[in-house]
Amino acid sequence: MHLIDVTNSYADLVHSQLNTTNATYVKVYSLGNTSVIYTESNTGIGIVLENHDRRIREEEVEFVIKRLVKDTDTTYTLTVDKSRHVVEIHIDK
Repeated sequence: MHLIDVTNSYADLVHSQLNTTNATYVKVYSLGNTSVIYTESNTGIGIVLENHDRRIREEEVEFVIKRLVKDTDTTYTLTVDKSRHVVEIHIDK
């Protein structure tokens, strides 16, 4: 698995996130068919995995946490939609 930075392809999304939320940093990654949106603010970090074609696998969630969360002792909240096409990871600062 590889996270590929595709932020430049999502300029409108990044611009919208920075202007309409309290986000101070936004990155968009591709993990194959899964999109990963990393958002950081003064109060926390939000990571959203989204795949319209299939359910998001547990190993994808673990891979993203391992790659994007620097502190391994960090606790996080995982929110999964009913169809498992969207997974949100929230970390308080």
